[in-house]
Amino acid sequence: MAEIRIEFRRATGILSRAIEWVGQGGQGISHCASLLADGRYVDARSDVLAGVPAGIRFRHPDTEPGVAVYRATLEVTYEDYCEWSSNLMAKVTDDYDKDAILGFLEGKSMHTVGRYVCSALVINEVQHVSKLWTQPHLGFIPFPLWKPVHRIDPNEALSIIQTAGFTIDKLPITGEM
Repeated sequence: MAEIRIEFRRATGILSRAIEWVGQGGQGISHCASLLADGRYVDARSDVLAGVPAGIRFRHPDTEPGVAVYRATLEVTYEDYCEWSSNLMAKVTDDYDKDAILGFLEGKSMHTVGRYVCSALVINEVQHVSKLWTQPHLGFIPFPLWKPVHRIDPNEALSIIQTAGFTIDKLPITGEM
């Protein structure tokens, strides 16, 4: 057996705080990233981080700002993990969807096809592997959802992942946020 793992983070920047506020009144999540078995993240970011360009990239969790607050896990077959991770890795080098973020601020859809924000990437990849499963299956997220995936913030993504049946663990937070 293998695991699909996703971490949900809280960071300190102005945009991060705004995302947290919108989601949970200042106590929410500002970022999410898929965690591969080798310990690397695959995530979508709008900024250069530790020399890694913006967009969908491999990153090391220790270079991410803020702290991981929750880890979602779902036990899957090795074949399901390979499908999830290979589809995720196929998106590495794709661009970040800056227009979708602008759309959040303006209250309308401004998504650019083939680009992702962090939460859209996370949900899309679980939806992708869900196509292999017959309902009901723990972890299943239907496509399409009632709301376009590029309009889902990290707080909503955490709720969707939990509702799908992932185990959610609160991680110990060290230091001040």
